Amino acid sequence: MIRKTIVLFFIVLLFFEHSLYALGSLPPRKYIPVKVRVINDAEDVLIRIKGLYKIADFGNGNILSEGKDLQGLSVSPGYIKGEGIKLLPELGARVYVNNRQFRGDIDIVKDKNNRLFIVNHVDLEQYLYGVLYHEISHNWPVEVLKAQAIAARTYAFYQKLVSKNKYYDLTADVYSQVYGGRTSEKWRTTRAVDLTRGLVLTYEDKIFPAYFHATCGGSTTDALTLWNIDIAALRARICDFCSISPHYTWQKELTIDNVQSMLKKADYDISIVSFEIMKRDNSGRIVDFLIKGKDKDIRLSGNKFRLIVGPNLIKSANFEIDKKGKYVTFTGKGWGHGVGMCQWGAFNMASQGWKAEDILKYYYPGSEIIRIE
Repeated sequence: MIRKTIVLFFIVLLFFEHSLYALGSLPPRKYIPVKVRVINDAEDVLIRIKGLYKIADFGNGNILSEGKDLQGLSVSPGYIKGEGIKLLPELGARVYVNNRQFRGDIDIVKDKNNRLFIVNHVDLEQYLYGVLYHEISHNWPVEVLKAQAIAARTYAFYQKLVSKNKYYDLTADVYSQVYGGRTSEKWRTTRAVDLTRGLVLTYEDKIFPAYFHATCGGSTTDALTLWNIDIAALRARICDFCSISPHYTWQKELTIDNVQSMLKKADYDISIVSFEIMKRDNSGRIVDFLIKGKDKDIRLSGNKFRLIVGPNLIKSANFEIDKKGKYVTFTGKGWGHGVGMCQWGAFNMASQGWKAEDILKYYYPGSEIIRIE
């Protein structure tokens, strides 16, 4: 009787384990390294390491020093004899750059202007741990967190594929994906990364840059409007879901002097007389924007203009302009470039019961979800 009970127990256990895998248990981790530039154009950086470490020459890999518990080392271009150095922490050691903790190895490299840039070599999944908290609220429903994890992983993997001969694949700012290292990890966003481990989006069996933004304002836009990418998965989609977003509509008043100052920093020196919208795309975003001046005129896309003035001031390229005297008022819809997944739309969809894969297939039409082999 006891023997039959034991056999029955193991049969049930095997069935339970198989069911867990069928329901989506985590596959083994596949290490995929990515290179992230976390600091740029620095005069010096402060390094701390808790645990065993080695410091190697960036060019030839020769070990320059090794030890335990490096405290408060200030690295300047003068400290580096060659092109750069590599910080190689041993297993379990913790590395801090300017008091921010990072997983993986660190390169400190001198550029042509004798300034420093810092590159973090880190596992793709662990990189995403440090991304999600900055790109989406960790308090949002798990299905939107999972959708964000898959989109962010796809974008990062695509950048890795197209950046093979560069010092780094990604930057840690809004021009790539905001990444804060281990200091930025939260339990719920880490869980979303783990639940989607290795999953990426493809279109016609190819990885594509799965762009995303905060709020589309009623419609996303074609990637072809901003970049030389023309695939169905990155074409405009009507979005009725993001109307709940606090950024669905916005207004910002600036002085003409403010705008002129920002333009001058971007090498557009002009004494502004008026603004004229020349052309919009089908989503309402400005693709041709004329700034008339006393001595010359400037033509820009709406997105380039907003990036020059400030993407947190002019939140999207879908705006109207009202100039009165020394002031100009911008009234617009949405926040971000408008390509790909609308995060506030995805939040509303998840709140209504949509699953991550359905959200992604809505915003990236014709895409498929696969696991990186």
